[in-house]
Amino acid sequence: MKSKNLVSLFVAAIFLVLATTGLLIYFGQGSHIVDHTHAWFGILFFVAAVFHIVNNWASLVGYTKNRRTGSIQKEFFLPAIIAVVFAAGIGFDVPVFDKLANAGKSLFRGNKPRPESMPQAKVDSIANAVETAFASAYSKGDTAALAVVMPTKTTTLTQAGTLLSGSDVQQNLLKKTAAEVVKTKVDKAEALDDHLIIVRGTSTNTTATSPTVYMHVLKEQDRKWQIVAAQGAYPTVQ
Repeated sequence: MKSKNLVSLFVAAIFLVLATTGLLIYFGQGSHIVDHTHAWFGILFFVAAVFHIVNNWASLVGYTKNRRTGSIQKEFFLPAIIAVVFAAGIGFDVPVFDKLANAGKSLFRGNKPRPESMPQAKVDSIANAVETAFASAYSKGDTAALAVVMPTKTTTLTQAGTLLSGSDVQQNLLKKTAAEVVKTKVDKAEALDDHLIIVRGTSTNTTATSPTVYMHVLKEQDRKWQIVAAQGAYPTVQ
């Protein structure tokens, strides 16, 4: 089996997949699968391209330089100029390149406004599910269940202005000698994108005389929604 033939066919196969996923993304038909396929095959293409260049270095040099005179072949200038123009245009955000980049999406979507990232009903359902799981785990003193919904790296700003991590919250929960039943009520949930939700709510517990208001930032990670940032405060008296 010839290595040059193998590498060339490998590059061609990967390029075919990249071209397909690239067009899908360009025309606004991308998805999680399409994006990840494009990213991984981009890495494979880079590896295969390096092997291709190494195996065909002599031929590439021959395409670039005249072996008899040592001068640059005129065929080299056109691809070089095109590459420089596109790289500079994209890098310096030249308007024509911005329009060209969005032309595919506009062709399919037209002038219709982009739909909301998530239906509000779904946002509310996710927010209520996460907050219920958080309150249940905290009330039971179940640090394992709490870690699922609030990871150890979660940043929490308490009502007293103290910064705690998710790990600190779990350790404090283990130190409690009396049960503390927490109840949460979601007042408003808003999606910033398909993977980020801001939750504002009211919390009560059996050890406090007054309710507190809170804000949680929910993020979807590995297909699980978790609290990645939290802030609590006492409501002001009007």
